[in-house]
Amino acid sequence: MKAVMYEGIGKISIRDVEKPKIGEDGILVKILYSFICSTDIKTYKQGHPMIKPPTILGHECSGRIVKTGRNVSEFEVGDYVAVAPFVNCGECEQCINGYPEGCRTRDFPSNGAITEFLSIDAGYARKGVAKVSKEKVKEAALAEPMACALTSCRHMELQPGNSALVVGAGIMGMLNAITLRDVYGQTVVITDKRKERLELAEELGFAASSEDTGKYNSIVLTAPVPELIDEYLPRVKLFGNMVLFGGYSKGTKALFDPNIIHYNGVKLTGTTGFASRDFMAAIALINSGKLDLRSFTKRIYEFSDFEEAFKDAVEGRSIKVGIKVGE
Repeated sequence: MKAVMYEGIGKISIRDVEKPKIGEDGILVKILYSFICSTDIKTYKQGHPMIKPPTILGHECSGRIVKTGRNVSEFEVGDYVAVAPFVNCGECEQCINGYPEGCRTRDFPSNGAITEFLSIDAGYARKGVAKVSKEKVKEAALAEPMACALTSCRHMELQPGNSALVVGAGIMGMLNAITLRDVYGQTVVITDKRKERLELAEELGFAASSEDTGKYNSIVLTAPVPELIDEYLPRVKLFGNMVLFGGYSKGTKALFDPNIIHYNGVKLTGTTGFASRDFMAAIALINSGKLDLRSFTKRIYEFSDFEEAFKDAVEGRSIKVGIKVGE
């Protein structure tokens, strides 16, 4: 089968690799759509300690089941599905205490997702594979980043009708804003310096501004700029939330006034990854039409144009870039 391989910093290629096999408890998924995420971009630009070349890139995907083992009863050939990039063990301290996104003994599919096929066992599938309608299969490939936003919001203290500011109108800023508004009933404002991103935010029904000075019950920083913590912390209302959503470079330091947290009761939290239950929740919301992610599925490249797709994603020309792998 064909696969997009990370060959080293600044190097990707398309290779013929062995097609994964399944056993009696296995499922073979033919990938239809795979999206390029920030981890893929970071790996391509600067490497990644957990991703050693050569490795098949990609983990945001959806597809169709083309083969099942004889012991598999929950899924059938022909089912359209979204596949989580990992599932939590359910047994470690983090999982037991209600923070499965911190699990360090995760299970993974057979390989990365910018390829033609994934092999998954039934145990994994029960926690990390969800059926989707044919009409929603493209949007369903975004279930993983959507789940990250759901996990983040689940740990915040949110009251319906409260206000929220999302700093950064990239894909994760948009998904956080959609989750805050459409799932948790917040009144949301988005701020960014990029005019085209603010225009998209307005098209999606959000108030958007390049210069916002208001105060909010919750502020989510999706841009990994440490100076923004000090800038926005005074603008969190009493007993509100500030969430550090963006991933900072190793060794980054930040300065801010701790008295604001102490005297104003601000809850300053970090968030990373997602819980398996939030992946399933994302799929349920996408299937139901409660979440409409079509605006983020417009830039789709053919599999043969993977190099141009990566160039588009790395240069930030599009808010989200996908690859149509199969039919």
